[in-house]
Amino acid sequence: MRKPSYEELCRQVKELENERERLKLKSAARLRKCRAKYDAMLDTVDAYMCLVDRNLRIIWANDKAKKIFGGDLVNRHCCVTCHGRKKPCLESSYCIVRQSFRGETVRHPGTIAVRKDGRKIYFNVMAKVVSRDADGKPCNVVKVYNDITQYKQVEEELKASMLLLRDNLSGTIKAMAMTVETRDPYTAGHQRRTADIARGIAQEMGLPREQVDGIRMAGVIHDLGKISVPAEILSKPGRIGAMEFSLIQQHPNTGYDILKGIDFKWPVAEIVRQHHERMDGSGYPFGYSGNQILLEARVIAVADVIEAMSSHRPYRPALGLDKAFAEIKQHRGTLYDEDVVDAVVDLFDKKEYIFH
Repeated sequence: MRKPSYEELCRQVKELENERERLKLKSAARLRKCRAKYDAMLDTVDAYMCLVDRNLRIIWANDKAKKIFGGDLVNRHCCVTCHGRKKPCLESSYCIVRQSFRGETVRHPGTIAVRKDGRKIYFNVMAKVVSRDADGKPCNVVKVYNDITQYKQVEEELKASMLLLRDNLSGTIKAMAMTVETRDPYTAGHQRRTADIARGIAQEMGLPREQVDGIRMAGVIHDLGKISVPAEILSKPGRIGAMEFSLIQQHPNTGYDILKGIDFKWPVAEIVRQHHERMDGSGYPFGYSGNQILLEARVIAVADVIEAMSSHRPYRPALGLDKAFAEIKQHRGTLYDEDVVDAVVDLFDKKEYIFH
């Protein structure tokens, strides 16, 4: 077989090189076309996306991200560009990209980012490894931002509205309390002090904040129903007769009737109606017992007794805290809830609680 000449070998090598170059150009064209196709697809996604390398620099971003963070964000540090920091973050526990490079898929709700015009925006952000090197180590992380600024604004407006409603409700409750106290000056401040003690008991029991707030709210107006009791009976200096006491016993029901139409967050009307019920069923107006009585009402019942016995009344001088505590301890588990009594004893003895 004839060996090819030197010139023929050179020609064949050149043809191979030309073919390789042609294939290379064809592959590059296909790659560009493929990349353009995927870039176009990613540009239609309703999210802000960028690709970050190990140095935390942005190596690619979709059009949506460029419009909000600036067209020059590629090759810039992601923390500086997207979050308005003066220098890259070093804390891996804070930086979700660093966390992602450890192999985690990280989601962070409510992240603050900074637009190219300096305005702050809120995002839910997800970061995930999308490519690895020949050794299997992560080399690129994609960050996906979803804009939740409008939701945050609505949330803040809702919070402001709730605070305003809460303040208005508190003002209404205080006005109701003052209405009762103007008719019964001898018990002025009784409802407020009872509410303060009841709140302290509830906190000592470890009740949720919402429940504590409901107890305090009900405590401030627990005697609202006394507005229907003649003033001469409320301020009578002597012993109250059976008929007069029967009128006073109606005040929990009257308070309930006044409050039942108000849309409280808590069962305030029912708490007010039950605050004179007792664990053994000897209370009024229904003679409820045990768990038939709301826990909130059981708390106010004990606070009510402590405040009433410790304060002056038209028909007797103040009996003092010692007698008040002797009363609730003596009837712990019969008239008064055991856990509530234990809590109030700890509150006054261990925490040295003082009410005014």
